[in-house]
Amino acid sequence: MTTLRLPMRFRLPRSATRFATLLNWLFAALLLSLQPAHAEPQRTPSQIMDKLDVEIRQILADPKATRTPDDAERAAAEKITALVRSAEGHLSLTQPDDQGRTPLMLAASAGYAQVVTALLADPSVRLAINAPNGAGETPWMVASFAPTLTLVACHPGMLTRERYALLPPYLARMGYLLKTRATAMGTIVRALESAGAEPQPEAGRRAWLARCPNTSAELREALTREGDLLQTLVAHAVARQREFNNAAVHSVSSLPATPPKGMRFITANPNDRATSLRLPALLQIQDMRCVKMPKPKLQGTINWSGEVLLKVIANTRAGVVETADIDLLNFSGRNEAGVLPYFRAIILQTLAGYECEGENIFEQTFQFRID
Repeated sequence: MTTLRLPMRFRLPRSATRFATLLNWLFAALLLSLQPAHAEPQRTPSQIMDKLDVEIRQILADPKATRTPDDAERAAAEKITALVRSAEGHLSLTQPDDQGRTPLMLAASAGYAQVVTALLADPSVRLAINAPNGAGETPWMVASFAPTLTLVACHPGMLTRERYALLPPYLARMGYLLKTRATAMGTIVRALESAGAEPQPEAGRRAWLARCPNTSAELREALTREGDLLQTLVAHAVARQREFNNAAVHSVSSLPATPPKGMRFITANPNDRATSLRLPALLQIQDMRCVKMPKPKLQGTINWSGEVLLKVIANTRAGVVETADIDLLNFSGRNEAGVLPYFRAIILQTLAGYECEGENIFEQTFQFRID
């Protein structure tokens, strides 16, 4: 038997190695030349809406803006339409986040009617149209809650002198929707129903009360009567906001100074996450995507020295910090009556300037020291 023995290592001649290397380099260069210039990574629908949140806020805050919020939303919807056409059924069109919220649900929550229409063009989105989030809320329910219009119906404690610092950015969006697109939320609800969403008014009322335990007795009574959930909530919120604004014009001092004692906006117990009113993923401030985060600024003068450490748990939606719970962690110095309200006001004014992407809840601590 003849055995053919091969060398353990086989090497190309040096000239051949150089030639192969040159071919590889030329092939790589050819591939690069075929790629479109300045190509950007494709964003998911949720990421597109996150960017849209901040963009619309900035447009509304800029009196010289050449684009309208509708322009920005249209551009976002076109990107999602392009995704649907090029990759129908793409996972990102229905992928829920860690709270079970799909892009359709987030679009409905933010009042993006054009984005909702773009998403509903995809069969997989329509197939999952009644899928609930972690709190049992469906896209139809969330659209009926109209969060971009009903904040003060959910949190009447916002209508106080202390909390008013947070309201201007929210009211800018609310005012725009009421002035130019008053039917946007109704359009979303009808679009969802046409695409197969199941109206669930009774379940929606229960879900609203679970989401908004601070709901006033007046609104609770109104919700027990037959009627359109969306119209009832929006009408109540708009009426309360107008009453507050009119009262402020006549006498700011007549307005409630602070929310009722013990009222919480996000967590029922600051030391026990298990008893939270909602159970979202709590982000740390460094994990948030914020394009603007002003530093706290001491205002006026205060005849006091010491140190204060406060913890904030706040929620964002549509590029705005909507609500916040503020809890004292540490205090050293003279315990004078006006000290804590002074620092709380500074924090709320600071949060009002945040421009953050997404619908999230985050935690942040603020430390003040005056010598």
